[in-house]
Amino acid sequence: MKLTIGENIRNFRKKNDLTQEALADRLGVSYQSVSRWENGTTYPDLELIPAISELLSVTVDELLGMPQIEKEKRAVETFDELRRECMKRDYDAERIVTLLRDIRRNYLNSDSAWRPWVEGNNRAFRDPKILPEVRLLAEAYFSRHPMSSRVIRTMANIEDEENLDDFLKKYTTASDCSRRALLFDRYWKLKDAERFEPERRFQLYDAFRTLLCSLYLHNWEASCEIQNAADEFMENMLALIRCDATDDRPDMWVADRLELGFKSAARLLANGEIKEAMMKITKAVELLEETMKITDEVLLPTSCRFLDGIEWRAKEQYDDRYNDPDGAKERLICMDMEIQNMGSCYLIYPSDYLETLKDKRFASLHNHPEFETLCERIKALIIRRKNDEI
Repeated sequence: MKLTIGENIRNFRKKNDLTQEALADRLGVSYQSVSRWENGTTYPDLELIPAISELLSVTVDELLGMPQIEKEKRAVETFDELRRECMKRDYDAERIVTLLRDIRRNYLNSDSAWRPWVEGNNRAFRDPKILPEVRLLAEAYFSRHPMSSRVIRTMANIEDEENLDDFLKKYTTASDCSRRALLFDRYWKLKDAERFEPERRFQLYDAFRTLLCSLYLHNWEASCEIQNAADEFMENMLALIRCDATDDRPDMWVADRLELGFKSAARLLANGEIKEAMMKITKAVELLEETMKITDEVLLPTSCRFLDGIEWRAKEQYDDRYNDPDGAKERLICMDMEIQNMGSCYLIYPSDYLETLKDKRFASLHNHPEFETLCERIKALIIRRKNDEI
């Protein structure tokens, strides 16, 4: 592979308004050395490459002229290795720090640069030996994606108590002074209907999501009675939200419908209402079957006229439910949407719902022929493949 490092140094130097002399001075070399690099006569010493890339505000791969496809492949391999190491019970802190540093220097522009913040690496990231490098990665990521909610949420969870307040002061605001809240208020008062509309949809969707989260209704120590009441409240609320649903086909609320459907069945079963519980389970399995029929990307209906314009997309994917880069991949349905830099994503794995039905709440049905048939129908939806088979 031909390296174009000399030409790249020249181009990036000029973009940064640096002369050869200025670049040489900062690197501690002669300007003749810089000239020879740019003319392709010689290459910089290997140990100078990171310093040059940092001075020119580019990654090492960009400096070397690495082809984009190969660069992205290397990025994915690095993110996989980071995830693999973070999953280990006895992870290697030094190795994780090295990987984080590599990501910061080379892969912040990768299509997968969001992965460290959503893949459940928090246990390792909290390690005092690793946390300083995570902070540096967060700062670098913020320079490209200001106020990224993914990074803010992760850092708010892993930052130590000593530094938490400083982080929150720097990267968060009061809820009524957030960017989204201010834009909502601005365009409402200006009667700017076009710009107001996406903000209105976001605020309404965010309110609905809050109402469908049990942690806003009770804490972890709530009694079973309170938890069941909260589940019933959310089920009734979801029915109101889906005011314009004309059938039982999958829509943007399918993940909530499945979760609450099985919870409703468990409540009925606890009250001895076996027939009604079986009807709920059957309906949930039918919805899951319809959802798993999705292959190519489709738009899901909102089932609510007040949210029309929000586009939830669903398509099949293969991934490991435990986020193991080396694990067998299970077929799933990925649902995602984005409203002006605010994104949401749900992954529907059939195996999750089979595990739900193995729960002790359904123990009284475990030898019920009709229940066993429903479990077999879910099993038929579970497709696993090795990486080389996808």
